[in-house]
Amino acid sequence: MSYRRSNPVPGGRRERRTQRGVRTRVLTQVGLGVAVASFAVGSIAAAAVPALTDDREVTAQADLAALPEIETQKSDAAVVKTETKEVAIKPGSVKQDDPELEKGTTEVVTEGEPGSQVITYDVTYVDGVEVSRVETLKLTVEQPTDEVIAVGTMTEEEAAAAAVPATSSVSPGTARALGQQMAADMYGWTGSEWSCLDALWARESGWNPNAHNPYSGAHGIPQALPGSKMATAGSDWATNPATQISWGLSYISGRYGTPCGAWGHSESVGWY
Repeated sequence: MSYRRSNPVPGGRRERRTQRGVRTRVLTQVGLGVAVASFAVGSIAAAAVPALTDDREVTAQADLAALPEIETQKSDAAVVKTETKEVAIKPGSVKQDDPELEKGTTEVVTEGEPGSQVITYDVTYVDGVEVSRVETLKLTVEQPTDEVIAVGTMTEEEAAAAAVPATSSVSPGTARALGQQMAADMYGWTGSEWSCLDALWARESGWNPNAHNPYSGAHGIPQALPGSKMATAGSDWATNPATQISWGLSYISGRYGTPCGAWGHSESVGWY
């Protein structure tokens, strides 16, 4: 006798079929969702990748645009130039004892004259600014002339013994005329040169052969210092105007060249 169960056994085939159908549907739905999700994720990823790449490029470009512009300065190359300059050489000073000068007095025998030298440099410039200077050559063109100063060593006793009495009887006017003639005959000094000589000795002694400075010992028409220097022109140097004039003309010629040269010096410093 056949019969049907009134209550199906849980977990029977029907239920299992039902469960399989549900499971199939669930899995199908889940699979579809995963596929959809996968597609969506893929699409998002695919869309996102270039977007990220574009963002990076935009960001990089923005960063580069934000950087400050670096200004490059053009600099001239170093330039070396050779430069030459002339410089003066200062003269020295030499002192010499002079027994014919009173002690404590001095006289310039030879005036100092500066020399000159040429110096060459290698000068380096950068952007027109000097950065170094190296001396490469030094050449003396003219040697300086030392100043020579006579220092008196004559004692008071010696000076008193050398004092010259004024005994000449020749008048200043006669001595002046003699001086004009001797200057023209011996050195050819006429015209302006004679005028310079006349002015010089008129101021020194008034053309008086007896003129004597008791303080310095200068004597005669040219006021030789001391007067005994004129002994080289003659032993009568103390009284003879011709001897005094001869010595005075020789002194001017040797030291100043001309009377006008001596006059110019006297005008400048007060003595010759």
